[in-house]
Parts: sequence; C-alpha cells; structure tokens
Amino acid sequence: MTASTLLYSFCQWADSSWFGHGVRNSTWLFPFVEIFHLLALGMLGGTVLIVDMRLLGLRFQQEPVSELAKDVQPWMTGSLAVMLVSGFFLFSSESVKMYGSNPFRIKMIFLLLAILFTFTIHRSVAFSDRGSDEGAKSPLAGKLAAVVSLVLWTGVGIAGRAIGIT
Repeated sequence: MTASTLLYSFCQWADSSWFGHGVRNSTWLFPFVEIFHLLALGMLGGTVLIVDMRLLGLRFQQEPVSELAKDVQPWMTGSLAVMLVSGFFLFSSESVKMYGSNPFRIKMIFLLLAILFTFTIHRSVAFSDRGSDEGAKSPLAGKLAAVVSLVLWTGVGIAGRAIGIT
C-alpha cells in the first residue's frame, strides 16, 4: 500500500465519520468550529509574533527572551491544541476534496515544519536566551530563528487562505 493510497483511505474515513457528516450537514457547526479555529490561529500567531519581535530586537527589549517565551508558552500550546482539533473537524467535513487540494497540501507541509521548528530550534534559542544580548539587541541566532518562524507561520496562514479561494 503506497503512502498516497493510505492518505486517501484516511481522507475517506474522515469524510464518512460521524463528525465529518455532522460538520458537513449542519448549518451552524462548520462556522462555529471555524470561529474557534481562527481565534486559535490568531492567538497562536500573536504569541509567536511577540517572541519573534523580541528575538529581532524590535519590542520588549527590557525583558529577557526566556522570560517572555515562558510567559506566552501556555497560550501558545493551548491555542495550537485548539487549532489542531478544530482544524481536524473542518478537514473531516471536506477531507476527500482536500486530498486533491494543492493549497491544503502546502498548508500541511508549512504547518508540520512550523510546529517542528517552533518546538525545537525556536524554543531552544528562545529559552536559552541565546536570542538576546543582555536584553538589548538580538544576536544572529535569535534573528534567524525569528525570521524562519515568521516565514513558516505566514506560509501556514497564506496557504490556509488559499484553500478557500480554490
């Protein structure tokens, strides 16, 4: 069984599941779930932006990067969890359609890369204070981590928006 066949089988399962039917056949459930998805995306984007602005030395320069990252961590992980769960419910209502959607595939690639980067390299830089120089300017590692983070999360948002256009 190829990866493509396995992925298509998963899409068919999600599409025919009770939650796939429920979201797809309800007048209000899809927009209700989408509200939570977009609010979580906004919250996640805000927390990432706050830390990245600090790593770039643009804002919050009086606070150490590690303290700022620690303060927003619960909001970041909570909003990511809500975004992933609500995203799965939205996906399940049109999963067979999404299987053939290039913007959806691009969004999933960006999302996977963004999550991996955020919770490995970005986190390591932010929590170690390698992203700061005694609270003043961010060194190169911090700036690079911030730029990569912003590119990846922006890619998630743009590709997600492109799904609605196609």
